[in-house]
Amino acid sequence: MKKVFLLILLTALSGCQNENHEERIISLMPSNTEILYAMGLGDEVIGVTTNDDYPEDVASKEKFDSFNLNKEQLLRMKPSIIVTHESAQMSQQKVLESLEDKGIKVVYIKEAKKLDEIDETVMQLAEAVGHQKEGKKVADKLNQEIEDVIHKYQYLPNRDVFVEVSSEPDLYTAGQGTLFDDMLTRLGSTNVFHDLSGWQPVALETMLRRKPDVMVSMTGMPTEDYTKLVHSRPGSSKVEAVSLNDDWITRPGPRIAKGLEQLAEALDQ
Repeated sequence: MKKVFLLILLTALSGCQNENHEERIISLMPSNTEILYAMGLGDEVIGVTTNDDYPEDVASKEKFDSFNLNKEQLLRMKPSIIVTHESAQMSQQKVLESLEDKGIKVVYIKEAKKLDEIDETVMQLAEAVGHQKEGKKVADKLNQEIEDVIHKYQYLPNRDVFVEVSSEPDLYTAGQGTLFDDMLTRLGSTNVFHDLSGWQPVALETMLRRKPDVMVSMTGMPTEDYTKLVHSRPGSSKVEAVSLNDDWITRPGPRIAKGLEQLAEALDQ
């Protein structure tokens, strides 16, 4: 009996140690950072990207250029886990593999291309850092917020929408297989470049021929300035134009419902 009791006690203590174990996490994607903070793991995040700006606490973290990783800088921070985007598996392969060789866990988070896939992203990240319970709460809350917005704006008419990802030097838009395209579909509207795949450059003349009802900017340009730009284009003097918070729209994380509602409000004009 004493042996059995001792075994149970050791198992319980081991479980407590695992629960209290803190990681040293470097997040190389802003949406991952926001998810980690939403799970209450902000104190375990020791490094973020130069593009991270939310929450405010990230200003105090070590900054990394995710497009040009510095191996020595990463090693100096002594991370236990590095979470990054799946695209980094190719673009930053050499550096990341060398870190894995030194015993650092590197997790490649899959990109969510639909609203229904964001909870999978959350849970992949939660499992990587050993906080599935917290991840489930974040995922459930996020899914509920998305459904609440869709239900609230279910009366919206079908509108033809052009999304402007960049205005110069080239005009870029989002096609199918992007989060924005799925957001439009869920709100009952149509992306005028749904026939394209991913993020693509388009000619101004081609865009104008498709005669969108609404033009949406994700360039960070104020709505007033973007409206002036749109109305200066041939045949677009009466087209509705609005700028959205690109962080809310493009980051598949806890604030995505805010972006979805802002888009819905733009379509409800």
